[in-house]
Amino acid sequence: MSEPALRIDTPETCRPDPAEIVARISAIAGTLGLELVSVSGAVDDVIARHSVQTEALTRLAGAAAIVSDQNAQIMAAARAAEDVIDQSAEESRRRVHDTTHAMEAWVTSADSAATRISALSQSIDSVGAIAKSIETIAANTNLLALNATIEAARAGDAGRGFAVVAQEVKALSNQTREASQRIQKTLSHLTAEIRSLTESSAETLAIARRMSGQGGSQRSNESGSGDRSASLASLGEAFERVRGTVHTVTEGAQAIHARSEDLRSGLTHLAGDVKALDGLLLDGGKRLVGVAMSGEQIMQATNAAGVRNGDSPFLASAEDAAGRIGGLFEKAVAEGAISLADLFDETYTPIAGSDPQQFMTRFVGLTDRLLPDIQEAILASDNRIAFCAAVDRKGFLATHNRKFSHVQRPGESEWNTANCRNRRLFNDRVGLRAGSNGGEPLVQAYRRAMGGGTFVMMKDISAPIRVHGRHWGGFRIGVLA
Repeated sequence: MSEPALRIDTPETCRPDPAEIVARISAIAGTLGLELVSVSGAVDDVIARHSVQTEALTRLAGAAAIVSDQNAQIMAAARAAEDVIDQSAEESRRRVHDTTHAMEAWVTSADSAATRISALSQSIDSVGAIAKSIETIAANTNLLALNATIEAARAGDAGRGFAVVAQEVKALSNQTREASQRIQKTLSHLTAEIRSLTESSAETLAIARRMSGQGGSQRSNESGSGDRSASLASLGEAFERVRGTVHTVTEGAQAIHARSEDLRSGLTHLAGDVKALDGLLLDGGKRLVGVAMSGEQIMQATNAAGVRNGDSPFLASAEDAAGRIGGLFEKAVAEGAISLADLFDETYTPIAGSDPQQFMTRFVGLTDRLLPDIQEAILASDNRIAFCAAVDRKGFLATHNRKFSHVQRPGESEWNTANCRNRRLFNDRVGLRAGSNGGEPLVQAYRRAMGGGTFVMMKDISAPIRVHGRHWGGFRIGVLA
């Protein structure tokens, strides 16, 4: 029995199938595209957060600048206050000193006035005593004149001359007595006024002594002088304490100002660095999108070459649906159900109160009637299909799948974003390309926003819809990655 011949594979026998290689390249490109879009989306999120941080840092730097400026103003005001306190302290010392001297002069003057008033009172008392003596003398003179008159009457004719003299003496004594009484009366009034003036002078002197710090004795005067010195010293100490406090505020403000300037400079540089990082991230994100689109172009090329891959069934379904929808639109125009102008209407009228914003066009009624059967059938054909819908050239999606066409709930934007996706403009990069592409079918990778910060990685497969050779939009199929 002969042994089996040894088989040696030649390069021709182990060469892989080119179609298989292209399919593998297409699959790798698709996977790479999805990963790049995922990374690009993450970079976009980072950029968005960094933008918020940049704005916060910019505001913080501005606040630090304001604090620094205000500290500089406080420092300048505190220094000015120190100067004012120094000037005020010196001026106050001078004024207190002058006031003290003036009060001492006042006390001296009041004391002198009191002494003079007392002397005047004594002089008036002396005048009063003299006036009383004169009145007594006048009374005695009057009595002598009366006796002389009596004796003259007894003398008869010989005493007539003496009687005349006695009469005159009597009249003079009466006048003297009346004058003396008037003087006493005047002195009585004057004495009352002097007494009142003495009391007022005593009160004034007491007030002056109290205000000047003097007592009624030498010991009191010495004590008053000590009190004045102590008061001046206390005033000086008070000014020094205030000045010390203000000086402390000045030094604190100066230190805070220096730290604020450091913080201001640091925050400004940090904000600049974060902004520069935003620019780098944004540039990196754009480059990632560019690479992802290059991967999409590889998938486009392999699909155009007729190589089957995992996307082929969805591409065929999208092209078939786009052709059928184009035919239905042409039939509706031919039957007069809608005019060609209304079918291509691009006047998007906002629906009041909708959030996210929804719109109406003149072809919405037609798409609501014609598209649901086609779209729902495709949606149910494969559990990997997340949605399928027709969009016009601007990305306007008039009629969506039923599960995404609920009535909006007022005030529930996140729920509306996920469940009310009809009547909306999806003019992002993927949606706009799907609607505006009039060439070969597209395969795009993207993150689908579902509301509440939730995203789903998907492939968007679309084919152009034409009506009488005119590009109307595209039919999109969203496939879960």
